[in-house]
Amino acid sequence: MGTLRDLEKDAYRWLNNTARNAAKEIMNGLAEAGPEWTGEFKDSWVAHAGAGGTGSGAYPYSLSDIPELPTTFREAQRKTKFVIENIADHAPIALDLVDVPRQEFKYPGTPPKGDVVSRGSRPDKGKRGDVSGSGNATSTAPLDWYVMYAEGGKMKKALARGIKLATPKQ
Repeated sequence: MGTLRDLEKDAYRWLNNTARNAAKEIMNGLAEAGPEWTGEFKDSWVAHAGAGGTGSGAYPYSLSDIPELPTTFREAQRKTKFVIENIADHAPIALDLVDVPRQEFKYPGTPPKGDVVSRGSRPDKGKRGDVSGSGNATSTAPLDWYVMYAEGGKMKKALARGIKLATPKQ
């Protein structure tokens, strides 16, 4: 039979595994929900873990792309286990967080890898996904996809999947 210290370490390892699985599920969900023209944005999600460092990889993300957390009491007490962000240069635009002038959107010369969800024209200044009416502008994710993912329940579902993956089968 293990000691109390062994039981404590096992609990910290479970917490670490749970947080890593949840981060992986959320990163994959964000990559699937977001725009995809060349694949750069989809492949630019990272998880920062304070003392555990930063993990990175490419879609589809796996546990090896998520840093391990130290299995200490102090780490277990930290409320924020991971900060997930997209490190692509154009992330604020792809996340629909900023308005940009229409001329900033240039056709890159190749069709998108992702599915086209809308075609039309863009306003003189607006967000990436603001495409409607007639015109040649193309969008591979709906307007405000990121806010809808984070606040519309998909992030909670990804978190729940991550917890379920880490929970031992009974």
